[in-house]
Amino acid sequence: MKAATFFFGFLTMSGALVAFKATSPGAAQRATVVFYMGTECTVTASYTSRIQSLVKQYEPRGISFEGLFPQASDDEQKVIEFAKERGFAFPCRLDHSGVQAKKDHIETVPTVVVRDTSGKELYRGAIDDNATTDLVKKKYLSDALQAIVSGRPVTVTKTDAFGCVFTPGHEVRPVIQPTYADQVASILNQHCVSCHRPGQVAPFSLIGYENAKNWAPTIAKFTREGRMPPWKAIAGVGDFKNDNRLSSEELEVLQLWAKTGAPRGDAANEPKPPTFPTGWALGEPDEVLQIPKPFAIAADGRDEYWHFVLTPQITEPVYVQAIDVHPGNRKIVHHVILWLDEKGQSDKILAREGKNGAYLSFGSPGFMPDNSLGGWAPGLQPARLPDDAGILLKPGTRVVLEVHYHKDGKPETDQTKVALYYAKDTRSVKNPVRIAWLANLGIDIKPGLPDQKFVQTVPIPVDVKLYGLLPHMHLLGRKMKATWVKPDGTEQPLIQVDDWDFNWQFMYSLKQPLLLTRGSKVRIEAVYDNSSNNPNNPNDPPKEVRWGEQTTDEMMLLVAAISIPGRPQARWGGF
Repeated sequence: MKAATFFFGFLTMSGALVAFKATSPGAAQRATVVFYMGTECTVTASYTSRIQSLVKQYEPRGISFEGLFPQASDDEQKVIEFAKERGFAFPCRLDHSGVQAKKDHIETVPTVVVRDTSGKELYRGAIDDNATTDLVKKKYLSDALQAIVSGRPVTVTKTDAFGCVFTPGHEVRPVIQPTYADQVASILNQHCVSCHRPGQVAPFSLIGYENAKNWAPTIAKFTREGRMPPWKAIAGVGDFKNDNRLSSEELEVLQLWAKTGAPRGDAANEPKPPTFPTGWALGEPDEVLQIPKPFAIAADGRDEYWHFVLTPQITEPVYVQAIDVHPGNRKIVHHVILWLDEKGQSDKILAREGKNGAYLSFGSPGFMPDNSLGGWAPGLQPARLPDDAGILLKPGTRVVLEVHYHKDGKPETDQTKVALYYAKDTRSVKNPVRIAWLANLGIDIKPGLPDQKFVQTVPIPVDVKLYGLLPHMHLLGRKMKATWVKPDGTEQPLIQVDDWDFNWQFMYSLKQPLLLTRGSKVRIEAVYDNSSNNPNNPNDPPKEVRWGEQTTDEMMLLVAAISIPGRPQARWGGF
Protein backbone atom coordinates (compact mmCIF):
# COMPACT_ATOMS: atom_id res chain seq x y z
CA MET A 1 0.00 0.00 0.00
CA LYS A 2 1.29 3.44 -0.88
CA ALA A 3 1.68 6.03 1.84
CA ALA A 4 -0.92 8.78 1.90
CA THR A 5 0.05 12.31 0.93
CA PHE A 6 -0.46 14.88 3.69
CA PHE A 7 0.05 18.60 4.00
CA PHE A 8 1.75 20.26 6.91
CA GLY A 9 0.15 23.14 8.78
CA PHE A 10 -3.20 24.30 10.04
CA LEU A 11 -6.07 26.16 8.43
CA THR A 12 -7.01 29.56 9.80
CA MET A 13 -10.61 30.67 9.98
CA SER A 14 -10.18 32.36 6.59
CA GLY A 15 -8.88 29.17 5.05
CA ALA A 16 -5.27 30.28 4.71
CA LEU A 17 -2.59 27.67 5.29
CA VAL A 18 -0.10 28.58 8.00
CA ALA A 19 3.04 26.46 8.31
CA PHE A 20 4.08 25.01 11.64
CA LYS A 21 7.36 26.20 13.08
CA ALA A 22 10.18 24.31 11.44
CA THR A 23 11.01 21.13 13.28
CA SER A 24 14.54 20.39 14.34
CA PRO A 25 16.50 17.51 15.75
CA GLY A 26 17.44 18.04 19.39
CA ALA A 27 20.76 17.38 21.04
CA ALA A 28 21.73 13.89 22.13
CA GLN A 29 21.08 13.06 25.77
CA ARG A 30 23.94 14.38 27.90
CA ALA A 31 22.86 14.33 31.53
CA THR A 32 19.97 14.03 33.96
CA VAL A 33 19.13 16.55 36.68
CA VAL A 34 17.14 15.44 39.71
CA PHE A 35 15.62 18.16 41.89
CA TYR A 36 14.82 16.94 45.43
CA MET A 37 12.03 19.24 46.63
CA GLY A 38 9.28 19.63 49.21
CA THR A 39 5.83 21.08 48.57
CA GLU A 40 5.76 22.77 51.99
CA CYS A 41 9.35 24.05 51.89
CA THR A 42 9.39 27.81 51.26
CA VAL A 43 12.95 27.63 49.92
CA THR A 44 11.83 25.13 47.29
CA ALA A 45 8.97 27.46 46.31
CA SER A 46 11.34 30.41 45.95
CA TYR A 47 13.20 28.59 43.16
CA THR A 48 10.14 28.13 40.93
CA SER A 49 11.06 30.64 38.23
CA ARG A 50 14.75 29.68 38.27
CA ILE A 51 13.91 26.00 37.82
CA GLN A 52 11.57 26.86 34.95
CA SER A 53 14.29 28.91 33.30
CA LEU A 54 16.92 26.17 33.64
CA VAL A 55 14.59 23.56 32.14
CA LYS A 56 13.65 25.85 29.26
CA GLN A 57 17.30 26.65 28.53
CA TYR A 58 18.91 23.23 28.84
CA GLU A 59 16.32 20.59 28.04
CA PRO A 60 16.58 21.29 24.26
CA ARG A 61 20.34 20.85 24.63
CA GLY A 62 20.24 17.28 25.88
CA ILE A 63 19.61 17.70 29.62
CA SER A 64 16.61 15.88 31.10
CA PHE A 65 14.97 16.91 34.38
CA GLU A 66 13.02 15.13 37.11
CA GLY A 67 11.51 16.30 40.39
CA LEU A 68 11.42 13.97 43.41
CA PHE A 69 9.49 14.83 46.57
CA PRO A 70 10.76 12.73 49.51
CA GLN A 71 9.32 14.63 52.50
CA ALA A 72 7.09 12.83 55.00
CA SER A 73 4.59 15.69 54.76
CA ASP A 74 4.07 15.18 51.01
CA ASP A 75 1.69 12.86 49.20
CA GLU A 76 0.94 12.18 45.56
CA GLN A 77 -1.88 14.73 45.28
CA LYS A 78 0.25 17.48 46.83
CA VAL A 79 3.02 16.77 44.35
CA ILE A 80 0.62 16.87 41.39
CA GLU A 81 -0.89 20.18 42.51
CA PHE A 82 2.50 21.72 43.33
CA ALA A 83 3.96 20.87 39.93
CA LYS A 84 0.85 22.01 38.10
CA GLU A 85 0.62 25.34 39.93
CA ARG A 86 4.25 26.12 39.12
CA GLY A 87 4.12 25.00 35.52
CA PHE A 88 6.90 22.46 35.92
CA ALA A 89 7.15 20.92 32.43
CA PHE A 90 9.13 17.88 33.54
CA PRO A 91 8.22 14.69 35.45
CA CYS A 92 7.51 15.23 39.14
CA ARG A 93 6.67 12.36 41.46
CA LEU A 94 6.49 11.36 45.08
CA ASP A 95 9.61 9.63 46.43
CA HIS A 96 7.60 7.65 48.94
CA SER A 97 9.38 7.32 52.28
CA GLY A 98 12.39 9.02 50.68
CA VAL A 99 13.67 5.71 49.28
CA GLN A 100 15.64 7.32 46.45
CA ALA A 101 16.63 10.34 48.54
CA LYS A 102 18.22 8.03 51.09
CA LYS A 103 20.17 6.27 48.34
CA ASP A 104 21.40 9.68 47.19
CA HIS A 105 22.30 10.68 50.78
CA ILE A 106 20.06 13.75 50.68
CA GLU A 107 19.98 15.83 53.88
CA THR A 108 18.25 19.00 52.69
CA VAL A 109 15.59 20.06 50.20
CA PRO A 110 16.01 21.54 47.72
CA THR A 111 19.09 19.58 46.62
CA VAL A 112 20.06 18.86 43.04
CA VAL A 113 21.96 15.82 41.73
CA VAL A 114 23.36 15.75 38.18
CA ARG A 115 24.51 12.53 36.49
CA ASP A 116 25.75 11.70 33.02
CA THR A 117 24.17 8.97 30.88
CA SER A 118 26.35 6.29 32.50
CA GLY A 119 25.12 7.27 35.98
CA LYS A 120 28.32 9.02 37.02
CA GLU A 121 27.65 11.92 39.38
CA LEU A 122 28.80 15.25 37.95
CA TYR A 123 27.40 17.70 40.50
CA ARG A 124 25.40 17.74 43.73
CA GLY A 125 24.30 20.48 46.07
CA ALA A 126 22.52 23.83 45.83
CA ILE A 127 20.99 25.34 42.70
CA ASP A 128 22.77 28.60 43.45
CA ASP A 129 24.03 30.48 46.51
CA ASN A 130 20.92 32.38 47.65
CA ALA A 131 17.17 31.72 47.98
CA THR A 132 16.53 35.35 47.00
CA THR A 133 16.98 35.79 43.27
CA ASP A 134 18.35 39.33 43.45
CA LEU A 135 21.12 38.26 45.83
CA VAL A 136 22.49 35.37 43.78
CA LYS A 137 26.19 35.62 43.01
CA LYS A 138 27.12 32.05 42.12
CA LYS A 139 24.99 29.95 39.77
CA TYR A 140 26.28 26.47 40.59
CA LEU A 141 23.79 24.37 38.62
CA SER A 142 23.71 26.67 35.61
CA ASP A 143 27.50 26.67 35.44
CA ALA A 144 27.62 22.87 35.69
CA LEU A 145 25.05 22.42 32.91
CA GLN A 146 26.78 24.93 30.66
CA ALA A 147 30.02 23.01 31.07
CA ILE A 148 28.30 19.72 30.26
CA VAL A 149 26.63 20.94 27.06
CA SER A 150 29.89 22.62 26.01
CA GLY A 151 31.87 19.42 26.47
CA ARG A 152 33.95 20.82 29.32
CA PRO A 153 34.52 19.24 32.77
CA VAL A 154 32.43 20.53 35.65
CA THR A 155 34.77 22.49 37.91
CA VAL A 156 32.57 22.82 41.01
CA THR A 157 31.22 19.32 41.64
CA LYS A 158 29.76 19.70 45.15
CA THR A 159 28.28 22.49 47.27
CA ASP A 160 26.30 22.62 50.50
CA ALA A 161 22.56 22.65 49.92
CA PHE A 162 20.37 24.83 52.14
CA GLY A 163 16.65 24.94 52.84
CA CYS A 164 14.49 22.46 54.75
CA VAL A 165 15.74 19.39 56.58
CA PHE A 166 14.96 16.14 54.77
CA THR A 167 12.41 14.29 56.91
CA PRO A 168 11.46 10.94 55.38
CA GLY A 169 8.30 9.07 56.27
CA HIS A 170 8.22 5.55 57.58
CA GLU A 171 9.66 2.89 55.33
CA VAL A 172 7.17 1.65 52.73
CA ARG A 173 6.44 -1.65 54.37
CA PRO A 174 2.75 -1.73 55.32
CA VAL A 175 3.52 -5.04 56.98
CA ILE A 176 6.74 -6.87 57.73
CA GLN A 177 5.48 -9.76 55.63
CA PRO A 178 2.80 -9.08 52.97
CA THR A 179 0.53 -11.97 52.11
CA TYR A 180 -1.74 -12.76 49.21
CA ALA A 181 -4.83 -12.65 51.42
CA ASP A 182 -4.14 -9.34 53.13
CA GLN A 183 -2.44 -7.22 50.45
CA VAL A 184 -1.60 -8.86 47.12
CA ALA A 185 -5.00 -10.15 46.04
CA SER A 186 -6.59 -6.71 46.19
CA ILE A 187 -3.76 -5.22 44.09
CA LEU A 188 -4.08 -7.91 41.42
CA ASN A 189 -7.87 -7.66 41.44
CA GLN A 190 -7.75 -3.91 40.89
CA HIS A 191 -4.96 -3.67 38.32
CA CYS A 192 -4.39 -7.04 36.65
CA VAL A 193 -7.21 -9.58 36.43
CA SER A 194 -9.29 -7.57 33.95
CA CYS A 195 -6.80 -8.95 31.39
CA HIS A 196 -5.17 -11.82 33.29
CA ARG A 197 -8.17 -14.16 33.43
CA PRO A 198 -9.44 -17.03 31.29
CA GLY A 199 -10.40 -16.09 27.75
CA GLN A 200 -8.60 -12.72 27.74
CA VAL A 201 -5.64 -11.47 25.73
CA ALA A 202 -3.16 -11.94 28.61
CA PRO A 203 -1.32 -15.28 28.34
CA PHE A 204 -2.11 -16.51 31.89
CA SER A 205 -4.61 -16.01 34.68
CA LEU A 206 -3.86 -14.26 37.99
CA ILE A 207 -7.18 -15.12 39.60
CA GLY A 208 -6.73 -17.05 42.84
CA TYR A 209 -3.74 -17.70 45.06
CA GLU A 210 -2.23 -20.64 43.17
CA ASN A 211 -2.11 -18.71 39.88
CA ALA A 212 -0.64 -15.63 41.57
CA LYS A 213 1.98 -17.66 43.44
CA ASN A 214 3.12 -19.43 40.26
CA TRP A 215 3.70 -16.09 38.56
CA ALA A 216 5.02 -14.13 41.56
CA PRO A 217 8.59 -13.64 40.22
CA THR A 218 7.20 -12.54 36.85
CA ILE A 219 4.79 -10.13 38.54
CA ALA A 220 7.65 -8.59 40.52
CA LYS A 221 9.94 -8.26 37.50
CA PHE A 222 7.40 -6.78 35.08
CA THR A 223 5.95 -4.31 37.58
CA ARG A 224 9.42 -3.25 38.75
CA GLU A 225 10.42 -2.55 35.15
CA GLY A 226 7.22 -0.60 34.50
CA ARG A 227 6.09 -3.00 31.77
CA MET A 228 2.90 -3.88 33.63
CA PRO A 229 0.20 -2.72 34.06
CA PRO A 230 0.34 -1.34 30.50
CA TRP A 231 0.00 2.39 31.14
CA LYS A 232 2.74 4.40 29.46
CA ALA A 233 1.97 7.99 30.51
CA ILE A 234 4.24 8.84 33.42
CA ALA A 235 2.99 9.94 36.83
CA GLY A 236 2.71 13.64 37.58
CA VAL A 237 2.10 14.73 33.98
CA GLY A 238 -1.58 15.01 33.01
CA ASP A 239 -4.68 14.01 34.94
CA PHE A 240 -6.31 11.13 33.08
CA LYS A 241 -9.31 8.84 33.43
CA ASN A 242 -8.77 5.11 34.01
CA ASP A 243 -5.22 5.66 35.28
CA ASN A 244 -3.92 2.16 35.95
CA ARG A 245 -0.49 2.89 37.43
CA LEU A 246 0.61 1.11 40.58
CA SER A 247 1.38 3.29 43.60
CA SER A 248 4.77 3.18 45.29
CA GLU A 249 3.27 1.18 48.15
CA GLU A 250 1.72 -1.37 45.79
CA LEU A 251 5.01 -1.84 43.95
CA GLU A 252 6.85 -2.39 47.23
CA VAL A 253 4.28 -4.97 48.37
CA LEU A 254 4.59 -7.01 45.15
CA GLN A 255 8.39 -6.97 45.27
CA LEU A 256 8.57 -8.04 48.91
CA TRP A 257 5.85 -10.68 48.50
CA ALA A 258 7.74 -12.38 45.66
CA LYS A 259 11.06 -12.06 47.46
CA THR A 260 9.74 -13.79 50.59
CA GLY A 261 8.22 -16.78 48.84
CA ALA A 262 4.71 -15.47 48.01
CA PRO A 263 2.97 -16.54 51.26
CA ARG A 264 -0.79 -16.96 51.22
CA GLY A 265 -1.85 -15.81 54.68
CA ASP A 266 -5.32 -16.62 56.00
CA ALA A 267 -7.40 -17.87 53.07
CA ALA A 268 -10.54 -16.78 54.90
CA ASN A 269 -9.44 -13.15 54.43
CA GLU A 270 -8.94 -13.38 50.67
CA PRO A 271 -11.14 -10.92 48.76
CA LYS A 272 -13.28 -12.33 46.01
CA PRO A 273 -12.11 -11.55 42.46
CA PRO A 274 -14.14 -8.88 40.67
CA THR A 275 -17.00 -9.79 38.40
CA PHE A 276 -17.06 -8.46 34.86
CA PRO A 277 -20.20 -7.49 32.96
CA THR A 278 -21.23 -9.77 30.13
CA GLY A 279 -23.48 -7.15 28.54
CA TRP A 280 -22.85 -3.55 27.51
CA ALA A 281 -21.36 -1.56 30.39
CA LEU A 282 -23.30 1.62 29.54
CA GLY A 283 -26.64 -0.06 28.97
CA GLU A 284 -28.53 -0.68 25.74
CA PRO A 285 -26.69 1.00 22.84
CA ASP A 286 -28.28 3.00 20.04
CA GLU A 287 -26.51 0.89 17.41
CA VAL A 288 -24.17 -2.10 17.26
CA LEU A 289 -21.60 -2.58 14.49
CA GLN A 290 -20.01 -5.99 13.99
CA ILE A 291 -17.49 -7.70 11.76
CA PRO A 292 -19.93 -9.36 9.33
CA LYS A 293 -18.58 -12.91 9.58
CA PRO A 294 -15.93 -14.76 11.61
CA PHE A 295 -12.51 -13.57 10.51
CA ALA A 296 -9.68 -16.10 10.44
CA ILE A 297 -6.28 -15.34 12.00
CA ALA A 298 -3.30 -17.64 11.40
CA ALA A 299 -1.55 -19.44 14.23
CA ASP A 300 1.92 -17.90 13.94
CA GLY A 301 3.75 -14.84 12.71
CA ARG A 302 3.91 -11.13 13.41
CA ASP A 303 1.04 -9.16 14.88
CA GLU A 304 -1.40 -7.95 12.24
CA TYR A 305 -3.54 -4.81 11.92
CA TRP A 306 -6.72 -5.61 9.98
CA HIS A 307 -9.25 -2.95 8.96
CA PHE A 308 -12.96 -3.70 8.59
CA VAL A 309 -15.22 -1.23 6.76
CA LEU A 310 -18.61 -0.92 8.49
CA THR A 311 -21.59 1.36 7.76
CA PRO A 312 -23.88 2.68 10.53
CA GLN A 313 -27.57 2.50 9.69
CA ILE A 314 -28.44 6.15 10.24
CA THR A 315 -30.50 8.46 8.02
CA GLU A 316 -29.60 11.78 9.64
CA PRO A 317 -26.56 13.18 11.42
CA VAL A 318 -26.00 12.04 15.00
CA TYR A 319 -23.42 12.76 17.70
CA VAL A 320 -21.59 9.82 19.26
CA GLN A 321 -20.98 10.37 22.97
CA ALA A 322 -19.59 6.95 23.91
CA ILE A 323 -18.50 3.62 22.48
CA ASP A 324 -18.08 0.18 24.00
CA VAL A 325 -16.09 -2.64 22.39
CA HIS A 326 -16.72 -6.35 22.83
CA PRO A 327 -13.82 -8.30 21.30
CA GLY A 328 -15.08 -11.44 19.64
CA ASN A 329 -11.98 -13.36 20.70
CA ARG A 330 -10.21 -11.84 23.69
CA LYS A 331 -7.29 -14.23 23.36
CA ILE A 332 -6.08 -12.50 20.20
CA VAL A 333 -7.67 -9.01 20.11
CA HIS A 334 -5.00 -6.69 21.48
CA HIS A 335 -6.67 -3.33 20.85
CA VAL A 336 -9.28 -1.65 18.64
CA ILE A 337 -9.45 1.85 17.07
CA LEU A 338 -12.45 3.28 15.22
CA TRP A 339 -11.70 5.66 12.32
CA LEU A 340 -14.27 7.69 10.37
CA ASP A 341 -14.19 7.86 6.57
CA GLU A 342 -16.63 10.34 5.02
CA LYS A 343 -15.14 10.17 1.50
CA GLY A 344 -15.25 6.42 0.76
CA GLN A 345 -11.46 6.06 0.73
CA SER A 346 -11.61 2.83 2.72
CA ASP A 347 -13.98 1.29 0.16
CA LYS A 348 -11.37 1.84 -2.54
CA ILE A 349 -8.59 0.26 -0.48
CA LEU A 350 -10.84 -2.66 0.38
CA ALA A 351 -11.70 -3.21 -3.29
CA ARG A 352 -8.04 -3.01 -4.28
CA GLU A 353 -6.34 -4.86 -1.41
CA GLY A 354 -9.08 -6.56 0.58
CA LYS A 355 -9.03 -10.14 1.75
CA ASN A 356 -12.07 -11.81 3.30
CA GLY A 357 -13.76 -8.44 3.82
CA ALA A 358 -10.81 -6.59 5.39
CA TYR A 359 -7.45 -5.09 4.47
CA LEU A 360 -4.05 -4.93 6.16
CA SER A 361 -2.33 -1.67 7.07
CA PHE A 362 0.44 -0.88 9.55
CA GLY A 363 0.40 2.17 11.80
CA SER A 364 -2.66 3.87 10.24
CA PRO A 365 -5.86 2.96 8.34
CA GLY A 366 -4.16 3.73 5.03
CA PHE A 367 -5.93 7.04 4.41
CA MET A 368 -6.37 10.35 6.18
CA PRO A 369 -9.37 9.77 8.49
CA ASP A 370 -12.00 12.48 8.86
CA ASN A 371 -12.23 11.76 12.57
CA SER A 372 -12.11 8.98 15.14
CA LEU A 373 -14.58 7.54 17.62
CA GLY A 374 -11.78 6.47 19.96
CA GLY A 375 -10.69 2.97 20.82
CA TRP A 376 -10.38 0.13 23.28
CA ALA A 377 -7.55 -1.75 24.94
CA PRO A 378 -7.67 -4.38 27.70
CA GLY A 379 -8.52 -2.85 31.05
CA LEU A 380 -9.99 0.38 29.69
CA GLN A 381 -13.61 1.05 30.64
CA PRO A 382 -16.06 2.95 28.41
CA ALA A 383 -16.93 6.51 29.40
CA ARG A 384 -19.21 9.18 28.02
CA LEU A 385 -18.15 12.58 26.77
CA PRO A 386 -19.63 15.57 28.62
CA ASP A 387 -23.30 16.23 27.84
CA ASP A 388 -22.47 19.19 25.59
CA ALA A 389 -19.88 17.28 23.52
CA GLY A 390 -20.07 14.60 20.84
CA ILE A 391 -18.44 13.27 17.66
CA LEU A 392 -20.43 14.00 14.50
CA LEU A 393 -21.42 10.93 12.50
CA LYS A 394 -23.01 11.65 9.12
CA PRO A 395 -25.17 9.25 7.08
CA GLY A 396 -23.02 7.23 4.69
CA THR A 397 -19.87 7.61 6.79
CA ARG A 398 -17.81 4.45 6.99
CA VAL A 399 -16.58 3.35 10.40
CA VAL A 400 -13.25 1.64 9.84
CA LEU A 401 -12.62 -0.83 12.62
CA GLU A 402 -8.86 -1.26 13.11
CA VAL A 403 -8.19 -4.47 15.06
CA HIS A 404 -4.71 -5.35 16.31
CA TYR A 405 -4.44 -9.14 16.43
CA HIS A 406 -1.79 -10.88 18.54
CA LYS A 407 -1.45 -14.52 17.44
CA ASP A 408 -1.55 -17.22 20.09
CA GLY A 409 0.01 -20.25 18.38
CA LYS A 410 -3.13 -21.83 16.90
CA PRO A 411 -5.65 -20.76 14.27
CA GLU A 412 -8.34 -18.47 15.67
CA THR A 413 -11.36 -16.52 14.48
CA ASP A 414 -12.78 -13.20 15.64
CA GLN A 415 -16.01 -11.29 15.20
CA THR A 416 -15.58 -8.13 17.29
CA LYS A 417 -18.52 -5.78 17.74
CA VAL A 418 -18.88 -2.17 18.83
CA ALA A 419 -21.71 -0.35 20.58
CA LEU A 420 -22.45 3.27 19.68
CA TYR A 421 -24.23 5.67 22.03
CA TYR A 422 -25.78 8.77 20.46
CA ALA A 423 -26.75 12.10 22.00
CA LYS A 424 -30.48 12.08 22.66
CA ASP A 425 -30.83 15.63 21.35
CA THR A 426 -28.32 16.83 18.75
CA ARG A 427 -29.15 20.45 19.64
CA SER A 428 -27.61 19.94 23.08
CA VAL A 429 -24.17 19.26 21.56
CA LYS A 430 -22.44 22.64 21.50
CA ASN A 431 -18.89 21.24 21.25
CA PRO A 432 -18.38 18.89 18.30
CA VAL A 433 -15.31 16.79 19.12
CA ARG A 434 -12.85 15.97 16.37
CA ILE A 435 -9.28 14.87 15.93
CA ALA A 436 -6.36 17.27 15.52
CA TRP A 437 -3.33 15.72 13.88
CA LEU A 438 -0.18 17.40 15.23
CA ALA A 439 2.40 15.84 12.95
CA ASN A 440 6.05 16.34 12.13
CA LEU A 441 6.42 15.17 8.53
CA GLY A 442 9.98 16.50 8.47
CA ILE A 443 11.63 13.88 10.66
CA ASP A 444 14.87 12.53 9.20
CA ILE A 445 16.29 9.88 11.52
CA LYS A 446 19.94 9.11 10.81
CA PRO A 447 21.21 5.52 11.06
CA GLY A 448 23.23 4.31 14.02
CA LEU A 449 22.22 6.95 16.56
CA PRO A 450 20.40 5.74 19.71
CA ASP A 451 18.82 8.98 20.95
CA GLN A 452 17.87 11.43 18.19
CA LYS A 453 15.53 14.14 19.38
CA PHE A 454 13.10 16.19 17.27
CA VAL A 455 11.15 19.21 18.46
CA GLN A 456 7.99 20.62 16.90
CA THR A 457 6.06 23.73 17.91
CA VAL A 458 2.38 24.04 16.94
CA PRO A 459 0.71 27.46 17.35
CA ILE A 460 -2.86 27.68 18.66
CA PRO A 461 -4.71 30.34 16.64
CA VAL A 462 -8.06 29.97 18.45
CA ASP A 463 -9.25 28.70 21.83
CA VAL A 464 -9.14 24.89 21.76
CA LYS A 465 -10.80 22.59 24.28
CA LEU A 466 -8.72 19.45 24.81
CA TYR A 467 -10.35 16.11 25.77
CA GLY A 468 -7.61 13.56 25.23
CA LEU A 469 -4.18 12.78 23.72
CA LEU A 470 -2.70 9.83 21.85
CA PRO A 471 1.07 9.85 21.16
CA HIS A 472 2.01 7.87 18.06
CA MET A 473 5.34 6.65 16.69
CA HIS A 474 6.48 3.41 15.09
CA LEU A 475 9.21 0.97 16.10
CA LEU A 476 12.13 3.38 16.52
CA GLY A 477 10.27 5.58 19.01
CA ARG A 478 11.59 5.87 22.56
CA LYS A 479 9.97 8.93 24.15
CA MET A 480 7.37 11.58 23.46
CA LYS A 481 6.41 14.63 25.46
CA ALA A 482 3.87 17.41 24.86
CA THR A 483 3.88 20.74 26.70
CA TRP A 484 1.38 23.60 26.61
CA VAL A 485 3.29 26.90 26.39
CA LYS A 486 0.91 29.66 27.51
CA PRO A 487 0.90 33.19 26.07
CA ASP A 488 2.80 34.51 29.11
CA GLY A 489 5.55 31.92 28.59
CA THR A 490 4.63 29.64 31.50
CA GLU A 491 4.46 25.97 30.68
CA GLN A 492 2.17 23.10 31.63
CA PRO A 493 3.12 19.52 30.69
CA LEU A 494 0.26 17.69 28.98
CA ILE A 495 1.57 14.15 28.56
CA GLN A 496 4.90 12.32 28.68
CA VAL A 497 5.78 8.77 27.63
CA ASP A 498 9.33 7.72 28.53
CA ASP A 499 9.06 4.05 27.57
CA TRP A 500 7.34 4.00 24.19
CA ASP A 501 5.87 0.68 23.07
CA PHE A 502 4.08 0.50 19.73
CA ASN A 503 1.93 -2.33 21.06
CA TRP A 504 0.48 -0.23 23.90
CA GLN A 505 -1.07 2.91 22.45
CA PHE A 506 -3.90 4.63 24.31
CA MET A 507 -6.06 7.69 23.91
CA TYR A 508 -5.39 9.20 27.32
CA SER A 509 -8.70 10.91 28.21
CA LEU A 510 -8.53 13.90 30.55
CA LYS A 511 -10.68 13.80 33.66
CA GLN A 512 -11.76 17.35 32.82
CA PRO A 513 -11.42 19.12 29.43
CA LEU A 514 -8.59 21.65 29.32
CA LEU A 515 -8.96 24.98 27.49
CA LEU A 516 -5.82 25.78 25.47
CA THR A 517 -6.06 29.52 24.94
CA ARG A 518 -5.55 31.46 21.74
CA GLY A 519 -2.01 32.74 21.28
CA SER A 520 -0.39 29.83 23.09
CA LYS A 521 1.29 26.82 21.52
CA VAL A 522 2.02 23.14 21.99
CA ARG A 523 5.62 21.94 21.97
CA ILE A 524 6.10 18.29 21.05
CA GLU A 525 9.38 16.45 21.59
CA ALA A 526 10.18 12.92 20.43
CA VAL A 527 13.26 10.72 20.76
CA TYR A 528 14.15 7.82 18.44
CA ASP A 529 16.63 4.94 18.63
CA ASN A 530 17.86 4.05 15.14
CA SER A 531 20.78 1.96 16.32
CA SER A 532 21.40 -1.76 15.89
CA ASN A 533 20.93 -2.11 19.66
CA ASN A 534 17.22 -1.35 19.32
CA PRO A 535 15.64 -4.83 19.23
CA ASN A 536 12.55 -3.41 17.48
CA ASN A 537 14.49 -1.78 14.65
CA PRO A 538 12.92 -3.18 11.45
CA ASN A 539 16.01 -2.31 9.38
CA ASP A 540 19.11 -4.48 9.61
CA PRO A 541 21.51 -2.78 9.28
CA PRO A 542 19.93 0.54 10.34
CA LYS A 543 19.20 3.00 7.53
CA GLU A 544 17.99 6.58 7.26
CA VAL A 545 14.28 6.71 8.11
CA ARG A 546 11.69 9.36 7.29
CA TRP A 547 7.93 9.82 7.71
CA GLY A 548 5.78 7.08 6.19
CA GLU A 549 3.14 4.43 6.79
CA GLN A 550 5.17 1.26 6.24
CA THR A 551 6.67 -0.83 9.04
CA THR A 552 10.14 0.39 8.07
CA ASP A 553 9.05 4.07 8.13
CA GLU A 554 8.45 6.31 11.15
CA MET A 555 5.97 8.87 12.43
CA MET A 556 6.02 11.70 14.95
CA LEU A 557 2.35 12.35 15.61
CA LEU A 558 0.31 13.60 18.53
CA VAL A 559 -3.39 12.89 18.06
CA ALA A 560 -5.56 15.25 20.10
CA ALA A 561 -9.31 14.97 20.72
CA ILE A 562 -10.54 18.57 20.68
CA SER A 563 -13.41 20.98 20.10
CA ILE A 564 -13.25 24.67 19.18
CA PRO A 565 -15.83 26.53 21.28
CA GLY A 566 -18.15 28.74 19.24
CA ARG A 567 -16.67 27.62 15.91
CA PRO A 568 -17.95 24.09 15.20
CA GLN A 569 -16.62 24.03 11.63
CA ALA A 570 -13.13 25.24 12.52
CA ARG A 571 -10.17 22.87 12.50
CA TRP A 572 -6.81 22.83 14.24
CA GLY A 573 -3.92 20.57 13.43
CA GLY A 574 -2.24 19.31 10.31
CA PHE A 575 -3.51 17.43 7.27
